[in-house]
Amino acid sequence: MTSPQDTHLTPPRAAAEERPSFRYVTAPDRLAPFISDPAYRETGPAYRESGSERVASPSAATGAYSLPALATWFTWPALSTDLFPAAPWVGLERVRHAPPRPRGHARPGELRDRLEAAVERAIGDREHVAVATSGGLDSAALLAVTARLCRRTGRRLMTVTMDIPDDRGRRPKVVVDRLLEFLGLRCLHLRVDTAPRRWPEPDWCEHGPRFDGFPRLHRGMAELAADAGAQVLLQGSGADQLLEAPGYMAARLVRRGAFGDLAAYLKDAAAGGGPPLRELTAALSGGLNRKISSALYWPTAWPQRTREPGSALLTEEVHEAACAWERDYRRESARVAAEAGMSWAEALMIHRTFPYDVVVPATELLEAAPFYDPAFAEYALHLPAAARYSSAYENEYLRRKHLVTDLLPEGIGSVLPPYRQRGSRSYSRYWRLTRVEPTLAIERGLLRPDWRTRCRDTFEVATASAVELWLRGAEERGAHMAGLGATA
Repeated sequence: MTSPQDTHLTPPRAAAEERPSFRYVTAPDRLAPFISDPAYRETGPAYRESGSERVASPSAATGAYSLPALATWFTWPALSTDLFPAAPWVGLERVRHAPPRPRGHARPGELRDRLEAAVERAIGDREHVAVATSGGLDSAALLAVTARLCRRTGRRLMTVTMDIPDDRGRRPKVVVDRLLEFLGLRCLHLRVDTAPRRWPEPDWCEHGPRFDGFPRLHRGMAELAADAGAQVLLQGSGADQLLEAPGYMAARLVRRGAFGDLAAYLKDAAAGGGPPLRELTAALSGGLNRKISSALYWPTAWPQRTREPGSALLTEEVHEAACAWERDYRRESARVAAEAGMSWAEALMIHRTFPYDVVVPATELLEAAPFYDPAFAEYALHLPAAARYSSAYENEYLRRKHLVTDLLPEGIGSVLPPYRQRGSRSYSRYWRLTRVEPTLAIERGLLRPDWRTRCRDTFEVATASAVELWLRGAEERGAHMAGLGATA
């Protein structure tokens, strides 16, 4: 990625007067959909009329940014997933390769070796490795696999933890210390000071506003690791999307004859807000016309996406463009699933995973997410859906994360919290302390002056702050606003 110092924004050209759109293109090879590094092509009437779609990059952009494109950061897909939506630069469009149908042919017994190979590719020839540890299952599994590799290859290992208490008051540092003892690891364990103003904001990113949950603490984690000698920082992003059991699996468990798993699965689904009626609807959908099945899928599986288009924070001038982009996203996602003949369980796996973007580094320290390594991600997507769930574990969290749990030694359930860690209180507190007043976003016509009274949740506050910081950074580097209606 081009560094902020190297970014060169060329003089403005005439902008195409059209809204941002979302579309999938046919993947040129099997790994293309799994490459998370942002890719772009030039857009606009001139390029479409000539039939040419030239590869481009933000450093070759016009220097004009698009407010309708930035408005897509306030849509449901962008607010709820790690996603750079529309490219913020006029004349550029994100290249999104259509995801494949999950085939279920991958072998679960290869999971550990496949992940270790992904970790080795992420590390390369570096000798000192840091693993971001949260006290959760995914980072614990990544730590265990990385430690095995480091022992085998003689590399140095350290862990670094944002010690943010979860909603039940449990502190990750305590959990990780216990995990290290359980795994028999004696390595440096660094704790990030969670006072947000202790750390500066991460480096500006040419790809668009950042979507880190705790960006200043992310920077603190990277700085601590680098100061201690780490040459790469590994993160556990992607395990939820690729390895957790999806919904709508009842029919598959019946066909497999796994009635013990079925009973536990339906009980877990009901407790988690996914009543058995949805499972029945999904099972019956297999006998329906693909178009009808797709029409039923979205309001059943993702009701929030169909009920809350756009954001009330946006001005009237850009709100419809954001809503239209979101409709494009749903339509394209449904088209790809329908054309591939995906079941609802397969579609759910696709829609929680694609499109995805890995959080960009907060500093110059290399960061990597081995679960999102393209070769590993392709393998993981094609693991059998029914193999992702097991009733053999003592709590719902471990049952749904069966494949990840098996990467850790027996008894891990007594070490880690028996639930998915959520830090909504810490998240709200962080953004109360670090919120950036979006004066430029209001002045340019992106957000309403009364945006704060219209906020539905902290995610919108965080996004408003991230967009404001990006706008300031872009204009400091010579960028300017294009006319309303210009596209990315």
